Amino acid sequence: MPAVVIAKPDDEIVDLIDRVRSSADPDVGLVVPGSSRALQTPLNVRLLAQFSHQSGRRTSIVTEDPRLQQLARASGLPVYGSVPAFERGIELAGPRGGGSGAARVVTAGAAGMAAAAVLEPPPAPPPAPPPLSPPAHAPATSRLEPRRVITQLPPAGRPPRGSDRRRFLYIAAAAIAIIGILLFMALAPSAKVTITIAATPLSVSSTIQGTTNPAAATAADHVLTGVVSTSASSQFTATPTGTKTLPAVAAKATLTFSTDAPSDISFTLPVNNPSSQVQSADQSVTFGPTRTSVICIGPQNPPPTSSNCGTSPYNATAPYVDLTAGANGNVGSGTLTLWQGDPCPNPLLCPGIHISVTNNSGASGGTDPKQVTAASATDVANWTSQVTTVEAQLSSQMQTELVAHAAGKPLAKDPAGNGEATAFVVTPQPFPPAVGAQFAAAQVTVKGVAESAIYDNAAVHNDIIADLDKLIKPGDVLAKGSLTTPPCAVTQANVNGTVILACSATAFSQPQVNLNGLKAQLTGRNPSKAQAIVEGNVAKVQGVTVSEWPFKLFYLPLRASQIDIVENFVAPATKSP
Repeated sequence: MPAVVIAKPDDEIVDLIDRVRSSADPDVGLVVPGSSRALQTPLNVRLLAQFSHQSGRRTSIVTEDPRLQQLARASGLPVYGSVPAFERGIELAGPRGGGSGAARVVTAGAAGMAAAAVLEPPPAPPPAPPPLSPPAHAPATSRLEPRRVITQLPPAGRPPRGSDRRRFLYIAAAAIAIIGILLFMALAPSAKVTITIAATPLSVSSTIQGTTNPAAATAADHVLTGVVSTSASSQFTATPTGTKTLPAVAAKATLTFSTDAPSDISFTLPVNNPSSQVQSADQSVTFGPTRTSVICIGPQNPPPTSSNCGTSPYNATAPYVDLTAGANGNVGSGTLTLWQGDPCPNPLLCPGIHISVTNNSGASGGTDPKQVTAASATDVANWTSQVTTVEAQLSSQMQTELVAHAAGKPLAKDPAGNGEATAFVVTPQPFPPAVGAQFAAAQVTVKGVAESAIYDNAAVHNDIIADLDKLIKPGDVLAKGSLTTPPCAVTQANVNGTVILACSATAFSQPQVNLNGLKAQLTGRNPSKAQAIVEGNVAKVQGVTVSEWPFKLFYLPLRASQIDIVENFVAPATKSP
């Protein structure tokens, strides 16, 4: 059954909305006296109509005030002239007014008959209108559903002067009101409700271990780590500016000895002894032993096992060198055949025998003095600086590449620098050469290799949250936005992926709050009632602050999406002893 709600003269629009909201029946007849202040502006009437539409209610205005009737009808609200008319469903089709020209007639379409129904006795009743006849084409036996229609009959005689102009003004005012309401809805202010809550403080200090073993990483306070690596290289040309003179080098040859002795013989070739020296046939070059050598030869080469050489092994060759350095000593094979003396003058060891000597291969390696390029002190200093600069550039490049390969995961490096490794190789070797060393212009290549252990910040964060969850009491939740997690410190790291992190976090826990439900209860309410509403839904509230932007109204937004709830958390105050 429709409910009748009576407004008070000093009610505000918020109070009227509260009265309609509190009605048990969605069909509400709001009786508004002419002295009411709440619905004197088109905006307030539009707000009431908007609330009724959004809440699914049918709110009707019951009033005798012609201006309020016009405002309500422009906002789409049904209008009734009195409570009996509302209860009987007799709705006004036009604004009521006094005078001799005002009257309303009720027609019933079911029987094709019309009768005048006077809601309120006018000052001067007009003449009764003629009865309405049914349409000519409608059969007399047609069954139509009865419908009540109230029409305002024009006063007898000439219409009042300026009525067309007033009608135009009404239409223009209604259009402006609609445009204003649309603009208001588009630019409606938003509200922020800040709630300070006494919550339970939480804190943890966790040691997180990182490993490349997927099975071990599933344990508590363990995360899966990885290793990334990269390489880079750069080249430059090293051109020496110094010179040096290389001394002459003596040629070397291997001499082979033979004998016509009937049995094995053995003798020693001492160094720097003329008797051991051998010349070419023209005596232009002279070679001597490079070291003391023992020669053991016989009629057979090699001699039989029962050699007379004693403990000395069979040896028919000895290394010789040109006694005069230079390219002149590079003689051909079979050139060195002339003894300077008797290599075996002992008659007991070599009794009347002949010892032959020759070089089966040509002597080689002899060079004359020549001037060559060499590394000066300035060259070595510049090259050292250049290598250092290139290594620094490559280090920066490889560091950037390591970060890119890590794909957002931090590089693990402990205070001692472990966890990252960078190595360089410079070719040719050795480089840079020693000051004064012979060095030809060369292409120098500096190649670097870098690698680093990495870990997953998200996995570390999840472990910290898991540690905090262990501290939350049953029925409580982690307070949204209260978590503070300083960056973890890498205490140990290794390029094999082993990482140890020292992490800490602080937060608050609180009973769970239905923020969407709280917003719904705050919509359209007076800001002064916000604290009571919040305290009725949230435990341990320490304070509530309401702010509206860009301007302040005497009610909160009618849409929950325009209300933002911010929670601040503080530790509970300790009671003094």
